[in-house]
Amino acid sequence: MKTKSIIAILPVLFLFFLSVNSKTISVDAKASKLLRTKAILAALTKNLEYDFNKPSIRGAYYTNLNKLADEVKENNYALSLSGHTDSIGRYKYNWVLSDKRANSIKEYLVSKGVKADRIVTTPFGSTVPIATNKTAAGRQKNRRVEIAIKEMSK
Repeated sequence: MKTKSIIAILPVLFLFFLSVNSKTISVDAKASKLLRTKAILAALTKNLEYDFNKPSIRGAYYTNLNKLADEVKENNYALSLSGHTDSIGRYKYNWVLSDKRANSIKEYLVSKGVKADRIVTTPFGSTVPIATNKTAAGRQKNRRVEIAIKEMSK
């Protein structure tokens, strides 16, 4: 009698474990896709550095900016671009230069089809350094545009 009961329950248990396992695989696939997406976005939103006293985008950044434009267009994203300078020069000049840097990125992304109302620019001049301004390497890191990406609600 016990053997018949166990045999009758086996198919039910098999189906149960199969459904739990397929849900786990589905969740794992979604988590894996989310991690890949986050890794891609992290690579595309690294700080863009600038040459001294220049607002123009370096040629090495265009490939990633093109990919970023595609991601923003294909998904429901908005961008915040924060312009920065090193501490060399006058305060007001650096403020204007940081604004030009952020706007150069915005103009490029808009030229690639990103809607202008999805991009906000903010100049910071030399007020938010991420490295020392006492060394050339530190000043280079401070001459940047930071890109933040946010998913918009649908």
